[in-house]
Amino acid sequence: MGKGGEGFEGKEQNMAAWLVSINTLKIQPFDLPPLGPHDVRVRMKAVGICGSDVHYLKHMRCAHFIVKEPMVIGHECAGVIEEVGSEVKSLVVGDRVALEPESAAGDANIAREAAIIYALT
Repeated sequence: MGKGGEGFEGKEQNMAAWLVSINTLKIQPFDLPPLGPHDVRVRMKAVGICGSDVHYLKHMRCAHFIVKEPMVIGHECAGVIEEVGSEVKSLVVGDRVALEPESAAGDANIAREAAIIYALT
């Protein structure tokens, strides 16, 4: 499939590194969610593998989190904004950005995952 495209049932997809077992990664499609009004779509230019990713790869766990099913690894990334939701005001198509994913789990005011985006322009 290359770097991305249209997958099953017309869903947009990217290729991703899936951790499937100890020391085993597979490059497989990842279904992209639809773009919401507060979301941006970033064309990845670089993705890093950090220490926690290596720990997952070697042990299928990091601290108290145990990998029980295949999961995508590699979360430190940079790219270019290619689409913005209708409510996004601070970023535009073509902006270069670095992302710092954060989990909002346990925060009563935020019910989904978030990413802090740093504009590099």
